Amino acid sequence: MDGLVEVRFKRDEKRYYENTNDLELRKGQYVIVEAEKGADLGRVGRFPLERDKLGLHENYSIRKIIRPASVEDIQKLERIREKEQDAKNKFIKALEEQPFEMNLVDVEYQFDGNKLTFYFMAEGRVDFRDFLKVLASIFRTRIELRQINERQEIKRLGGIGPCGRELCCKNLNMMNLERVNLQMVKDQNISATSSKICGLCGKLLCCLAYEEKFYAEEAEKYPELGSKVSYNDKEWEVAKNNYLTSRIDLIDENGLQSHMSFDDYLLQQHRQKKQKLQSKFTRKFKKKDSQ
Repeated sequence: MDGLVEVRFKRDEKRYYENTNDLELRKGQYVIVEAEKGADLGRVGRFPLERDKLGLHENYSIRKIIRPASVEDIQKLERIREKEQDAKNKFIKALEEQPFEMNLVDVEYQFDGNKLTFYFMAEGRVDFRDFLKVLASIFRTRIELRQINERQEIKRLGGIGPCGRELCCKNLNMMNLERVNLQMVKDQNISATSSKICGLCGKLLCCLAYEEKFYAEEAEKYPELGSKVSYNDKEWEVAKNNYLTSRIDLIDENGLQSHMSFDDYLLQQHRQKKQKLQSKFTRKFKKKDSQ
């Protein structure tokens, strides 16, 4: 099968695989896939997908789907989820004897049991080398301690955004988007002091980056803020461009406010160009006549 297959794991984490064995797949089907030093189990998501359109990093390792999961595999996964809760309790107990603080976010066993990952948050960097040895002696498997930030925490746990939809960081592939910044807030005509620009993680909304391309393209079509335009035989200053409603807010020298549609602006621009061309030709012919 051409293209990549999206496979989802715990908390709907997405990874991408090749179906080199040409297995007959269906969405939601459980499959066994290659993992680092072992195998893992997940559910089939979207397919086929083009790598170039996923925005994956150049060093992103594409592994293979091994086979469909059996009933026994799925039953084993249920037992693994129970083990993860037990591992969480043991982690918290072992942490009490450490000289630092961690906030445990999630625990995940690799399906074959060869790896156990603890996702945590902490203020600043934590030297957990000695703690890693303690955990390895408790669980007798390879341990990974992965420190994550607030945005990664919410991405992993998921949730519903203020728009009523699943969080963008959870639902969309954000890897090929620019890092969210305050310039995007300005580009999209949103007040930087508004509480609406922050997501559940307390950081700037991911959808600002997702929608930035639209606003950047629209901005090229509209007049610059502070520039002068003529409307209803009067000169106005551009106060705001409303890209979603195709409206331009205007203000005059006395503070009087008005607005014009984007279509009216285009018509005005067309008339001005036409007048400039006519004026240019008129001057040209007058110059010839004078000679």
